[in-house]
Amino acid sequence: MGNISTKSKERDKVHVGSDLYAPTRVELTVTGMEDIGVDYVAVLVLEGRRYAVQELRILRRDDGPPITGELLRGIPVAMLIRGAVSKLVELHMDPDVDYQLRVPEQVVITPEERRRMVGAGPTDDTLLWVARIYVMAELAGDPPAKSVKETLDIPTSTAGYWIRRAKDRGILEPRGEAVGATTWSGSATGQANGHG
Repeated sequence: MGNISTKSKERDKVHVGSDLYAPTRVELTVTGMEDIGVDYVAVLVLEGRRYAVQELRILRRDDGPPITGELLRGIPVAMLIRGAVSKLVELHMDPDVDYQLRVPEQVVITPEERRRMVGAGPTDDTLLWVARIYVMAELAGDPPAKSVKETLDIPTSTAGYWIRRAKDRGILEPRGEAVGATTWSGSATGQANGHG
């Protein structure tokens, strides 16, 4: 068993689309993982609507193996990014009315919600969730259309059509228009402090 900790500055979260806010910089520290044999620190930076590893520091443990190319290739960078996204991206719903903050573990569609949305078809609410799934996948480096398909358990053609509808209706913003339009600085109670 190991420990993964993340560090980001709350005030450095920016709007990435569809009511989602993500930190511009994240530091992940991974210690005690037995399958790797080293500890490491990864610094992730938000580039557009995708995280990239800016820095990766490998720390050999006192009793650990030497750091080799094979060991470096064994570091699960994609899994680290995916974990950081699911842990640190926040959903801020309707900032003008009863500001709510839902932490990432709650940005999950329950089976009941999924059935309701799929049954309702491409309504504004459904398309908003399509956009959120799409943006979360982009941030994590996963294929967005495939994520929509799998999360909602719908055919590929339906996922593609709903994504197009969300884009056409302005619910799913193009990458350049969404990122950084608004900053977020708040606590778990959801206090909005600035726009920038």
